[in-house]
Amino acid sequence: MVELNYLLIMGSLSGLVAVLAHSVIHSLYELIRSGGTQMSTVSFTDAFLHLICGTGLGLLFWLSWGLAGMVDVPWWIRGLSFAMLCWVPVSLPAVVAAWISVAPERGLSTKTMALMASRWATTCLIAGLACAWSWERSM
Repeated sequence: MVELNYLLIMGSLSGLVAVLAHSVIHSLYELIRSGGTQMSTVSFTDAFLHLICGTGLGLLFWLSWGLAGMVDVPWWIRGLSFAMLCWVPVSLPAVVAAWISVAPERGLSTKTMALMASRWATTCLIAGLACAWSWERSM
């Protein structure tokens, strides 16, 4: 059985790696698209929020016993399945909260909502794969 502390550390680190990786990829996309005039930034609160979320995903993976019902599948299938199961419950509240908190006259663009959802998808994906890989190594 995998120790809880190990999965919590893997989850928190994967949350940080995910938000930083997503920021780099989005910055490169914006740099290419705008011809070198725009750059994306990551705030400390975003990084901290994804760190906490990754820790929670590690705990959830541990509580689910690594999706023990999935037998005879590779670790990456287990990780992808976990990420898909977690993405909507994690991203939907964040996107809806941002949509509600924005002033009605400014609005929240579809691009911004898609960016937020993709950032959460990246966090869920990397956390799911990291936890599944850790689980597989320990068995």
